[in-house]
Amino acid sequence: MKKQIEKWKQKSLFSKITDGLFILFIVAMLIPASRTRVLTYVNRVKSKIIQPRVKDEIKVSLSAAEYDWQLADIDGNVVNMSEFKDKVIFINFWATWCGPCIGEMPEIQKFYDKFKNNNDVVFIIASTDDLATMKDFMSKKDYTFPVYSIQSEVPAKLEHKSIPNSFLIDKNGGVAVHTVGAANWGGSKIERTVNELINNK
Repeated sequence: MKKQIEKWKQKSLFSKITDGLFILFIVAMLIPASRTRVLTYVNRVKSKIIQPRVKDEIKVSLSAAEYDWQLADIDGNVVNMSEFKDKVIFINFWATWCGPCIGEMPEIQKFYDKFKNNNDVVFIIASTDDLATMKDFMSKKDYTFPVYSIQSEVPAKLEHKSIPNSFLIDKNGGVAVHTVGAANWGGSKIERTVNELINNK
């Protein structure tokens, strides 16, 4: 133990600070309440850097039957994804307890703000959380993008084992973007991609 103390004393101030921060990070990750905050912050930074990867070629497309998927909006009104066929659709799977999901939400809000008045673009921010929990979360965070509670089985091509999990679907049902993890949805790359998808028939 004495040797380790001596070694630590010989370290530079920078090394001592980074060691201390690493120890704090480990402790924070062991405590459930602070773990979500840490993951939220880390993924907020990540979502400003990581660009969603736009597919060069559409290899996965939703069939007409796979648009038959029920959701309930925050007020409990049931909608079917088939109502949004022939539109560009952004789908994001999330949960109120998911740090990475919360971390990317400021970027999703920016994305939504750019296209909220465009009738060719639909946002489906979907969760298995109950409506009351989502409503409370949205109110506290002051987000305005539409959130939905999943009411029926998710189409197989959109099934997800981890969240956040996001898709950008073109007007023909083709998956133009599929990203797992937090990403920069509010950036210029996605804005250009969406505008291209809007203009493609």
